[in-house]
This record gives sequence, C-alpha cells and structure tokens, in this order.
Amino acid sequence: MKRLRGIFCFLLCLFTVSAYGQSDDRLAVIERRLDSLAVRDTLYLAEVDVSVGKMPLAELLRSVAKVNALSISVKGAGDLVVTCNFNRARVVDLLYFLCKEYTLDLEVIGNIVSIWPYAKTPAPPPEPKVVYYPNDTTLSYDLIAASLTEVARRITDSCGVNLIVPQSLYGQRVSGYVARMPFAEAIFTLASTNGLEASCDKSGRTWTFEALPVDDKASASPSPYRRRMTYGSSQLAIDSLGRITASIGRGNVYDILLDVCEELHLDYFFIAPPNVQTGIFVKDVDVETLFDVLFTGTPYTYYVEEGIYMFGEAKDEKVFSTKVIPMVYRTVDNLTEIIPDNLKKKIQVTAFPDLNSMICSGDQRAVSRIEHFLKSIDKTVPLITIEVMIVDASKEVMLEAGLGLGVGTKPTKTTATFSPGVEMTLGAEAINNVLDATGIVRLGRVTENFYANLKMMDDNGTIDLRSTPKLSTLNGHVATLSSGEMQYYKETNNTYMGTQNPVQSTSYVWKNVEANMTLSILPYVSQDGHITMTVELTQSEFTSRTEAEAPPGTTTRSFKSMIRVQNGETVLLGGIDRNSHEKSSQGLPFIARVPVLRWIFGKHKNSRQDRRLNVFIKPTVIY
Repeated sequence: MKRLRGIFCFLLCLFTVSAYGQSDDRLAVIERRLDSLAVRDTLYLAEVDVSVGKMPLAELLRSVAKVNALSISVKGAGDLVVTCNFNRARVVDLLYFLCKEYTLDLEVIGNIVSIWPYAKTPAPPPEPKVVYYPNDTTLSYDLIAASLTEVARRITDSCGVNLIVPQSLYGQRVSGYVARMPFAEAIFTLASTNGLEASCDKSGRTWTFEALPVDDKASASPSPYRRRMTYGSSQLAIDSLGRITASIGRGNVYDILLDVCEELHLDYFFIAPPNVQTGIFVKDVDVETLFDVLFTGTPYTYYVEEGIYMFGEAKDEKVFSTKVIPMVYRTVDNLTEIIPDNLKKKIQVTAFPDLNSMICSGDQRAVSRIEHFLKSIDKTVPLITIEVMIVDASKEVMLEAGLGLGVGTKPTKTTATFSPGVEMTLGAEAINNVLDATGIVRLGRVTENFYANLKMMDDNGTIDLRSTPKLSTLNGHVATLSSGEMQYYKETNNTYMGTQNPVQSTSYVWKNVEANMTLSILPYVSQDGHITMTVELTQSEFTSRTEAEAPPGTTTRSFKSMIRVQNGETVLLGGIDRNSHEKSSQGLPFIARVPVLRWIFGKHKNSRQDRRLNVFIKPTVIY
C-alpha cells in the first residue's frame, strides 16, 4: 500500500512538473536533482509524518534529517518559518514542496542536500530606446537607468551629431522620456533631469556632457521645486479617454502638473516651475481645462508649441500663446466687435477671412476664454425665406349725364354713339326734323347754327396689381426690395451778362425725380420657432404735370410695423386706403336746381375712386 502511494505521489510530481516546467525552469532542475538523489540514496524515499505550525525551516529540516539519518544543510533562511501537515510523505517530496512554496533552491553533493533561499538574477536594464526624425530634426527617447555612454553612442549613430561623455561619467546612469522634442531641447532636458550639464560648440555638431558642481546641483533643483509627493487614484484619476478627475484639498501645482504630464505622456518644459499651493476639485475635464483652472489667480500660465507644454510666468512674453480658432457655422465678419471688451484685455484678436478663422495672441488662459466664447456662439444661423405678395387694388365708378344746348359759329353735323354709353350731338336740321315730327305742339324752327349735345355714361372699372417677390436673409439681417420709376424734367437758367447792353445767356439741365416702392424686413427667430419682423413699406407715385417741362408731382404712402408670427404663417398688412368722391353739376341758374328740369337743362357728374394697398408676408425658417 505504501508503495502504491509512493508511485502516486511520484506521478503527481511528474504531472506538476510537466504542467509548470515551461514557466519555471528552477523547479524542473530541483526535481531532476531530487530524482537523481533518490536513486543514489534510498533513505530519501523514506516516509515521514510532519505536523508543525510556524516552525523555523532550519529546525524542521534538522529534525527530519536526524530521525532519518540524512545529510541536510540550511543556510541563509534564519527568519523563514513554515507551517505544514503531512502524513507518510517521502522526504524528496517534502523537500520539493518546501522549495516550491517558499521559493527555495537546493544543490546535491553526493548524498548531501544544501538548501538556501532562491535569489532571482536581477534582470538587465531595458535597452535604451532612441529615435531620431530627420524630417523635423526631433528626438524621442525612453530611458530607464540606461548607461550614458550607450545613450550617447545611439544618438550619435542615429543623427550624426557627436555626443562626448568624459571618462568621469562612464558609470553614469540616466533616465528620461520625451516624444518628438526638438533636438537641442531634448539634450538639455536629458542633462537637466539627471543632474548634468550639456553644452554645444559653435558648429552645433558636437555636444559635451559634464557633471554639475555640488553647489550648481543644489541650485539647479531648489527645494521649492522638488516633487513633494505623488497623488493616488483617489485624489487624481485619469481614464482611458484622457479625462481627468481631481479631488485634492491642498497640493502643490508643480506636483500636480508632473503627475498629469507623466500619466498622459505629455512633453513638457518648465520655464519657471510654479511653486503655488492650491486646492482643486474637478470631474471629467480635459487636460487644458485642468491647466486653466490650476493657473487661475496665479502669476503663471502655459502654452502649447508643437505638442510641447511650456509652463512659466504670465508676464514673460515667451509664454504668450497664439492660436488660430476656426469658425464652423458662421463668418468672422464683424466678429471682433462681438467679443466682450473684458475678454480682449491684453489680448490681440484679429479676423482671418481667408480661412474663416480668428487669430488670438496673448496669455493662454485669456486665449482659452475667448475660444470658449467663440465656440459658444459658433452655431448655425437660421436662413429665413420671406414670400411677399403686394396687392394694389383700384376701383373707380363714374356716372355722367346731361343735355347741352347752344349756337355755334357754323352748322353742326349730327353724330351719335349708343355704346358703351349714349353721346349724341344733334345739328339744326336734325332738331328741326324732330320738332316737325311733334304733332301736338308747334315749337317752331331753330337757326342753322343751333346744336344739342346729349350725354349719358356710366363707367365702372377695377384694377388689381399684384407683385410676388421672394426674399431670403439670415437671422437678424435686413432684407430689402426696391423697384420704381424715374422721370426727367428740364430746368432752365437765364443769365444776363453786361450792364449797359446786357446779353442774355440761357442754359438748361435735365434733372430726375424718382417714384419708388421700397420694402425692408428685419426678422428675428426665437427659440420657440416664432419670428418677429420689423416691416417697413414706402410707395411713391407720380401725378400729372402742371406744365410740359415742369417736374412731376408725387404722392407717397408708407407704413412701419412690428409683427410676430409662427414659422410658415401668413400675415396681412393693409389699411393704406385712398378714397376720392367727386360730385358736380352744371346748368342754368335756379333751373338746374329743380329736380326734373335739372336733367334737361344741365350736366351732372358723380365719380368715386377707391384704392387699397395690401401686403401679405409669409416667412419660413430654413436651418
């Protein structure tokens, strides 16, 4: 039975070794050494019962060796205690278990087993990564405790610029990380972050590293600018999208900047490290918003140049930022006047119509505020299409009737018109024939120059003029429609030259007079879709001339109104009416007033004219 258990344990060990041998060569070597030992000395196959709790390893193995007459040596594990409980376990299995669980190593010399704590061979430092980009002469490196001589050799081989390391710095180790930084700045950054000094000759092809003196090292990293602490995830957290959440009651701005830049792998350079204490509580903001908040109320600022964040004092002109802010939905025309004056203090703002952009130069924080303001108003301006119908209706009614009798200078021929109205002129012959035909009363005959004029006319007319223009304009801009007529008149000037025998000189000039119809509409679209419009209409018309060369008269009708309509709704603007009524009569005195006789011995005219101007407006918003 014991033999079967031994075979089972042996197979179990083989299975364990086969499963994990590829991941841990150390255990595979230990197993082979124990198997070889069990073949040479079968005492190591003896079974033991072990039950200990927190017992020093040396004491446990000394007891096992003494009971089973084995040779086991333990060194360097004085503080290691073990806890185990085994029944009928082979010694070789016990030794393998202890090596695996407590990271031990062993060596077999004959039948002597020597055990000590396993010490991993320290991994060599990673190879320094240096990349030079000849297109823009920038340098990237990722260094962790790399040899300065190896770094200098790799930079020299990649870009052809000689980096000289003195013999005193052959053992110097350097660390640092930059991405596509200009070559000179990258070398200066590597030297300053590792307590070194870098200098270049006049040709710019040879750089030399030197160790800073003790006093210079102290001044190069003054205590106010040393990192005091790093912040944990509960105080400063950055998600996979680069959004930052900070909850720091009291911290140094310099430390916060270092943590953020290193976490986001940003290239940075401190012109003047900001030694300012602050408290900040923000949630889910981008990195530039965080920097703006950190520097608010401080004499420090920053700007970005080719992906490198430069930090320094705001009064230093080298820290000024220049940014091109493109507009997406609106034009830059008159945009400079819209920006509030308090945002433009000490900031130069210029419109760049070629790219429909604004150029802002100055303190980065002020530039960011202007950029935020411009983006808040950079929205689609509604386009408004306005359908206008102008209706000028005219209605004229005239009734004219009367009988005229008289004696002319010569005989009058008889003429008559019966349609559309009755207008008859009767000569003396026709009148005498009528008088002769009347058999009841003999009225006599009229002279040959006598005539009679009978007129009866009813005139009724309607004129309807329609104009249907369409206007389009942006929200808040005036749309204007104008049409009209121009007439000319002659103005004559008479000039007399001389005193005793004056000579008259006549000159003339043609001048013009306009009669126009002008419609202007100023629309505003509100959030609820209503449209407020200021409508102004002016209409002028010519009247008849008093003389052939006199200027024509004009009449003007106009109105101005402010209305509010829904999108697509039609509104009527009217009320410009002109009404005229003329009633006249001609006839013999006193007789023309008699009700019946006035129609025989007089003429009557009754005329009425009505004119109305109506304007229909239908605005439609197009986003």
